[in-house]
Amino acid sequence: MKCFATLCWIAAAAAAHATPLARNFAVEHYDVLIQPDLASKSLTGEVSIRLHSRIDRLSAVELDAGALEIGAVTVDGAAQYKERRGALLIVVLSKALNDGEQRTMRIQYRAPEAKGLVFSATQVYGSFFTSDWLPSSDRPDDPATLRLRIAADPKWKVAGSGKLAGTNSENGRSVTEWKIETPMPTYLFGFAAGEFAESVTQQGKVSLRILGPAGLAATPIAEATGTALQFFNERIGVPYGPDTYTEVFVPGDVQQSAVGMSLLPVSYGEKVAAHSDDLGPLAQSLANQWYGVGLRCANWSDFWLSAGVSTFMAVAYLEKRFGKARYEKAIEKSRGIFESWQADGKDRPLSWGDWQTPLQAMGDLPYHKGAVVMDELRRLLGDDAFWKGLHRFTSEYWGKAVTSDNLEAAMSAASGKSKAVTNFFEKWVTGCCANLSGRGKK
Repeated sequence: MKCFATLCWIAAAAAAHATPLARNFAVEHYDVLIQPDLASKSLTGEVSIRLHSRIDRLSAVELDAGALEIGAVTVDGAAQYKERRGALLIVVLSKALNDGEQRTMRIQYRAPEAKGLVFSATQVYGSFFTSDWLPSSDRPDDPATLRLRIAADPKWKVAGSGKLAGTNSENGRSVTEWKIETPMPTYLFGFAAGEFAESVTQQGKVSLRILGPAGLAATPIAEATGTALQFFNERIGVPYGPDTYTEVFVPGDVQQSAVGMSLLPVSYGEKVAAHSDDLGPLAQSLANQWYGVGLRCANWSDFWLSAGVSTFMAVAYLEKRFGKARYEKAIEKSRGIFESWQADGKDRPLSWGDWQTPLQAMGDLPYHKGAVVMDELRRLLGDDAFWKGLHRFTSEYWGKAVTSDNLEAAMSAASGKSKAVTNFFEKWVTGCCANLSGRGKK
């Protein structure tokens, strides 16, 4: 196994810091063509990655590549040396880059079924663990734009993250193109394709698109989604931006959000279609379009700003729709889940530098502890100051990467209680491990 100086520096830096240092290159754009094959439960793909160096003499590029089978890798038509290190793809550049210098790398690959790429007999979807279906830099601090083309059976329905840019026919397949023109981290890239029934309704300026199995009653789902969309627009004060929002109901147990779309289980869709009042997952997935897409966490250390805040907003929607008792019940459920983590000795600060990967950052803790802490902050500040603070946080940092410090500053400014807010964040957000079960209830 070869050991190049740049590669050894990467390994040493990762070992010396709890939170990995930023990569010494930045991806600007992914231009992707994928072709799923349901029979083999795999897809073939080709991606052109435009990147630039952050250092002088960049000699190697480290990409996340899951279990992808990597074919040819070229830069300007010239083959590049590559090697695998676990889930990483290391590409050694034949010509080093200086600081700010751009290159476009083309990679051909095959993706087998994996955690981030799921097949059924008639459908396929990919989300969140994007490196399972696309060689990429999957860190929150490396956002990029996207052109995603999906070559599929003309009879299929297709959804992709971003805005639909058009459809054409190539070699007997329908090629649907989607674009993200504002740089986003790759965990917000996603797609679904297959034999779906489609329903489209209008909520104000937004088209609500529902894809699911034939026979799924879409009207109750659209009604619940529409009322949640209206509530978030009004309560947050920053309206949903894209012209379309797509909910895709697929087999299995999935709840993932991407730019302009969400993936949810068919079994859950059937509950909502039967007029169940279990609207939390639907509302939380939609809330991620604000806290996750509109505002993205700067790194995995502050993943709770997506997970926890969106969970809290879903509970706030339940309060609006069903009343205060339903809100309290949902918060107490989150409290119970969090306290089970405490009892097992697994509590951690919400803003915690030891979360280095998506898998470490996920789990129940950032969702449920985050929701409970947002409820505690609401009780501390009162409704008026709390919602003003959340609106300030959202509007001021819209389209940017955010940290817990940004939320603290917005809440301090809106409430005029800087010392109290600082003490709160030191106790509940950056501190560990306070007992949330002993507070007085209102």
